[in-house]
Amino acid sequence: EGLAFGPERANLCVALGTSLCGMNADQVPRAVADRFGHSSGDGLVIIGLQRSVYDDVASLRIWGLCDDVMKLVATGLGCKVPNSNVAKRGKEWDHRHPKLCYNTPVRKASDAI
Repeated sequence: EGLAFGPERANLCVALGTSLCGMNADQVPRAVADRFGHSSGDGLVIIGLQRSVYDDVASLRIWGLCDDVMKLVATGLGCKVPNSNVAKRGKEWDHRHPKLCYNTPVRKASDAI
């Protein structure tokens, strides 16, 4: 029900760490990007490493790890980063999941979507 009115009313959409690969929720980023193209609203912000079909219509595209980008945003807003409680929970989670590894492939702008 929330998405039933979201696309028409949203002025800004921040897509964090998603490929925006055609799910129903993608109607919100598409709508705000379309309105921004017609000088209305603040548009679409995409943050992440993976290319998306909306990269060309985003009002802002930030290539980076979501954790790194959000740390910069939080610092810019005056938040303490990292929060000691959150960092402790993260370390505990890592300890319980010893096979965890980050292996995000790096793509070039020339790679096909």
